Amino acid sequence: MLDMDVDFIDNPFGNQKPVTQQQFDEAVDRVKNQRKGLILKFKDFLNRNKPENDPVLKNYKSDVSGEMGNMTAKEINDSKPNVVLSSAIIDSYGKIIPEGHYQVVFSDRDNFKSISFMQGAKLYGTLRAIDTTDNWESNQIIYARILYPTPSVARVIFSNLDVCVEGLARVANPE
Repeated sequence: MLDMDVDFIDNPFGNQKPVTQQQFDEAVDRVKNQRKGLILKFKDFLNRNKPENDPVLKNYKSDVSGEMGNMTAKEINDSKPNVVLSSAIIDSYGKIIPEGHYQVVFSDRDNFKSISFMQGAKLYGTLRAIDTTDNWESNQIIYARILYPTPSVARVIFSNLDVCVEGLARVANPE
């Protein structure tokens, strides 16, 4: 077995003193404030418009990446778009869905397609849905939209990666 100096492993540079945070910051500031040479000044001039060199943008950190954040493909397909009902509608079963903000959920069970209006876990109403190709030239992957073609009819379109369906509903109190 070899004889090794264990102190050398713990402190290979000899007798070092611990450095305080203030001393460390002063040393970093001293290096930053040193005069720059002609080449570094020219490099800074060329890179002046890059976002990583902008002092405001450099310190901005976002917790999401892209429009859908850090979602997987399965999570994106399972996400529920939001819509705002500006007037109460009557669903396919005669139930009134009041005005408000809703998550729209698509389901396809036993070849019965439906669009449901939910707030949290509470179901407010369901529309029977049929396939459509009208995507309103949307640039979104998953969306739901409401259009009022006449004062007494509401048209709801839902689209995700797999389907594009629409449901029609009567407006509860057309004006």
